[in-house]
Amino acid sequence: MDINDIYGIIDKFDASGCSELNLEMNGVCLGLKKTMHEAICDVPVKKDIVRINTEQEQTVTTIQDVQPQSDEHIKEIKAPLVGTFYTAAGPDEEPFVKPGQSVHAGDVIGIIEAMKLMNEVTADCDGTVKEVAAENGTMVEYGQPLVILN
Repeated sequence: MDINDIYGIIDKFDASGCSELNLEMNGVCLGLKKTMHEAICDVPVKKDIVRINTEQEQTVTTIQDVQPQSDEHIKEIKAPLVGTFYTAAGPDEEPFVKPGQSVHAGDVIGIIEAMKLMNEVTADCDGTVKEVAAENGTMVEYGQPLVILN
């Protein structure tokens, strides 16, 4: 076995899905080992997330069907990014807004968690909360209505 043979074996080993190779041939021992990198995901994946997404899609469809199209006084506060929507600062905390509550421009109406960062969602106008359209802990899409104001 010469150096060109060894380089050829190394090339084939790199291209393979193997993580370790031990070869003994004509008194020459060759040991190769590589670290297999797994996909890294910072967000823990839970089976419940898929079920929540399905429920959320049904809820959004229902909200869109119920919304009056001709009422000019209704304003929607929409999701500025994709992520998990939270109605309160913590599990045991009071929600930021409730139906019937007055809000002013700049008031925090919820939080969207994206890439381990908590992003406050604020009202862009004054009004009274008619409905909190997105449920706590559900995934929201960009532009999805979160809170509906009168």
